[in-house]
Amino acid sequence: MSRSSAPGSAGPPALTVREIAALTDGVVARGDDVAVRGVTADSRAVASGMLFVALRGRHADGHRFAAQACRLGAAAVLGTKDVPDVPPGAAVVVVPDALRALHRVAAAIRDRIGLTVVGITGSVGKTSTKELIAALAGRRFRTVRSPRNWNTEIGIPLVLANAPADAEVAVVELAMRGPGQIRELTDVARPQIGVVTNVGESHLDFFPSRDALAEEKAALVDALPRDGVAVLNADDPLVMAMRRRTPARLVTFGWRAADVAASAWRALPGEGSAFRLHTPAGDADVLLRLPGRHAVANALAAAAAGIALGVPVPDIAAGLEGAAMLPMRLAVRRIGEITVVDDTYNSSPQSLVAALDVTDELPGAPRIAVLGDMRELGAMSEDAHLRAGRWVAGRRFDLLIMFGPLAAGMAAAAREAGAGRVVHMVDPDDVVRELRRAVRPGALVLVKGSRALEMEGIVARLEDEHAAGPTARSGRIAWA
Repeated sequence: MSRSSAPGSAGPPALTVREIAALTDGVVARGDDVAVRGVTADSRAVASGMLFVALRGRHADGHRFAAQACRLGAAAVLGTKDVPDVPPGAAVVVVPDALRALHRVAAAIRDRIGLTVVGITGSVGKTSTKELIAALAGRRFRTVRSPRNWNTEIGIPLVLANAPADAEVAVVELAMRGPGQIRELTDVARPQIGVVTNVGESHLDFFPSRDALAEEKAALVDALPRDGVAVLNADDPLVMAMRRRTPARLVTFGWRAADVAASAWRALPGEGSAFRLHTPAGDADVLLRLPGRHAVANALAAAAAGIALGVPVPDIAAGLEGAAMLPMRLAVRRIGEITVVDDTYNSSPQSLVAALDVTDELPGAPRIAVLGDMRELGAMSEDAHLRAGRWVAGRRFDLLIMFGPLAAGMAAAAREAGAGRVVHMVDPDDVVRELRRAVRPGALVLVKGSRALEMEGIVARLEDEHAAGPTARSGRIAWA
């Protein structure tokens, strides 16, 4: 690969309609053998000359929007049936399975470009690690990464299919929503470097135990080629056990004995943390602008991937230092005269401990936590919420607001463990009212819960109530 770090300017490689039909076992039902550049499954995201893939979902059938996509500029449609009302000149390729066809198109473009793919999985930290890897790889290579939540059997092939022709590295997050999905995603991405951050308790509604969950995550390691690299967490025994499953080279990361490690860590409240990075290629001092000890673990995973890619240590350090905080993921925000720790993207026992640790580092009074349900924990859910309640009771909070039906157990355990004031609520309006009574200038508020609870709305209400100061506060609850 080239050592240029300039961003790619070329568009995706072109494929002709007949090439697409051959790749996908499809038939050209109408139209000429036009060339397409770029792929989308969303008619609202069509750009001129793209291929529109008509997928059938639970709530919509993409074939209904195919003609509209062509009127907006799509050059061709890929679907499981003919679309006779497309504009003249637009092509239609009919295939047995549109999703599998999308996967084949993405694989063809990936191979044509010659991308080195870095795949990341784990219970927590995937997105942050992905962003950190992309930041440091981008200093040396033309790099693309999965945006937002493009981490599924639809999102990942779209990342690859839309990669610029001059891209060199793709960094993709592999989400897991059920058994067999990691293997399906690796079949599409074919990563040469696989990063496993950890095995926690998330997604245990799909698996009977953490061991079974680890087996699913290990599919990433299984898929690595002999000349690939497995980047594994030395601090997680379930992850380290995966090393026996691959002929790929091993690079470990962690706080203890590992190829890539950290020392002299110190928290910089409100700014992040500083540490000394140790790698087989040399050492460096790093100022990480992400809060918490757990963020350093993500940075070590990213640095290990950088070593696997051949990124020099100074570029690794600079990439880590330049990485920005992600919205709704332990984002420490100043809203008017209060400090808010916004960790509303998701929740699990592991990530809750990280949020509590970060909050412990910050000043503020009164100290308030709004903690929502932890979803997708399966049979371990009740025990996990009871444990969480006991953990929280030992932290420095003046008020604990437990939100959601599952959080009732967390509230009961916190009270039993001797916490101060604890309330349980299931209505977001009630949460806002309670916060209005409790929050005053100088307060510190942690807001955390699983994605399904949409607790970013609580942060938005805090912003409405306090950003402009007391004189601008509304006298009514208008839940956003």
